[in-house]
Amino acid sequence: MTKAIRFPGDFAEFRFLFSIFFCGFLLTGCFSSDFQPSYKETDIPANIKKICWEEYKLNVVPIRVGNTLWVYVPLDHMLHAEFGKNPDKVFDEGMIEKARNILTSISRVLLSSDKAPGFFVLNLSDIKLGLDYSLTANLMDIKKLAAGGIPWNEANKRYVVGFEQSKKAINDTSGQHLKVSDIKLTEFLSRQIAQRVRVIFQEEPIKNYFILKGTDVGFQGDKFVFGYSGDLISAPKEKINFPRKILGVIASCFKAYEFKDFSQVLIRDLRGGQSSIYESKDI
Repeated sequence: MTKAIRFPGDFAEFRFLFSIFFCGFLLTGCFSSDFQPSYKETDIPANIKKICWEEYKLNVVPIRVGNTLWVYVPLDHMLHAEFGKNPDKVFDEGMIEKARNILTSISRVLLSSDKAPGFFVLNLSDIKLGLDYSLTANLMDIKKLAAGGIPWNEANKRYVVGFEQSKKAINDTSGQHLKVSDIKLTEFLSRQIAQRVRVIFQEEPIKNYFILKGTDVGFQGDKFVFGYSGDLISAPKEKINFPRKILGVIASCFKAYEFKDFSQVLIRDLRGGQSSIYESKDI
């Protein structure tokens, strides 16, 4: 099963939310109708590397794996000087600018290539401290955002992000520590759904009554299974149907990607041992 994103205890929940906002902030406004002439599929990695270096003096390592393009970016510095002191300061402004420029380069090439990969992963690593920040995107979402087919706040929810400590990232200038793979739609959906659920469990009024501790999300054959665990802080004034909340997220994501290759959705309360089963025809 595909595991949901987990963060070390040193990274508080607000940083997770900020990282999602960070993605939307970067990708909004990256697009222009003035695209370069079409690039050939075989030249996509080389062209991204070339643009990043010639226009921004940034050294990136593109890695193509099947239908997924990985772009690795080794950095000497990632965190803001006030990280850990100011909740509004996480990433260094220089790092944000570099990420923006790289995303601009990636979008320019992919949106104007003859045959682009369906997914891309941008991974920025602090090779001094050993930190990985990753962003996984679906190309169709990028195209829809560029064409005005979806608003930026919806696109913001569709990028899957990760922010974690990684000792193997230290001194890695070529991305050898990354576990590169060919991202499948089922994996992408599982991670995005887990991320969206994590967000709604940090919103009013749920966060006042329940602390989400962990999730176990993925496909078992043609069944989509969402397992969750946590602690009930206090009894809510009005009963909150957690499975229904989660089902709403799942249904929304499946609809957005026109995904119909499943028979059931199973939502498990790992803490209480209860399960709710929904047939595909009812979603």
